Amino acid sequence: MKKIVLVCVKNYDAFACEVAKDIQRAADEAGIEIECSSMTAAELHRLPKDTDLVLFAPPRYRHLDRIKKICPNAKIDMIDFNLYALRDGKAILEFAKNILGS
Repeated sequence: MKKIVLVCVKNYDAFACEVAKDIQRAADEAGIEIECSSMTAAELHRLPKDTDLVLFAPPRYRHLDRIKKICPNAKIDMIDFNLYALRDGKAILEFAKNILGS
């Protein structure tokens, strides 16, 4: 099972939580085994070391070096603003699958 974490910039971003749920729902409907969750920049110390993919919400995220130290093997990318704004869980899941190569 792949672990995907969506990191948002704000201290608490309910929208990011909902986007993570949309991604998880799309994966569940497609029978794809992933675990998708969200967290804030303030919670990065809780980022699981075995995270496979870190997606961050627009605008560009400034803590990339910190994430790389916590999860050196994780792939990291930013979600397209339009996909994020539309909460398009299926399209974001496809984006994630392309990054993960699965």
